[in-house]
Amino acid sequence: MKGLTNKLLKGRLTRWGFLAVLLLAAVGTVAGMNQRHYQLGGAFIGNNGAGNIWSGLNIPLDPAGRSAALRVNLTIYNAEGAGLLAAFGADSLSEFVGEQHMISRDTAKFGTVAYANQQGNPPQRRAIFVMNGTLKFTGPDNYTVDYTIDVYPVNVPGLPNADANADGYPDTGTSPVLSIPGLDHASRVPLP
Repeated sequence: MKGLTNKLLKGRLTRWGFLAVLLLAAVGTVAGMNQRHYQLGGAFIGNNGAGNIWSGLNIPLDPAGRSAALRVNLTIYNAEGAGLLAAFGADSLSEFVGEQHMISRDTAKFGTVAYANQQGNPPQRRAIFVMNGTLKFTGPDNYTVDYTIDVYPVNVPGLPNADANADGYPDTGTSPVLSIPGLDHASRVPLP
């Protein structure tokens, strides 16, 4: 009799435990449905509201879209941007290239680098622009970008050369001569 009672109690506990696990799983699923995890990927256009317009290409590096290669092309820059290039003896700006990684369900951290160049034969690098910041999704097709661009001179008379080893990135211990904060808005390029 004792064995039969133990089996009945054990069976009920197992059933109740199984029901409790199912209930917790169902509650967790419903609660998680409102917590969308955004994915990196796609083409975006953006602006800062002050005359700068750019395009960005996010190329996923993993199937979940948690990290991506990033290319940003400043297609139109305002007079202030043109003056900045001229101050370093440059007349063009390369694309910003780098990577980004999701740090929460709706925010990614990124880092990129671009070069201010003086055209000629041969062309010369005049400054390195290092941009770091975060992008925060405000919807599936929109995000804001909060960033800082640090500018390091290269081969500019009267300024320290921040890339003496010519590896394309500022040398350890060098400081930027200028830091430019910004906040931009971007939208996904719509499909046809």
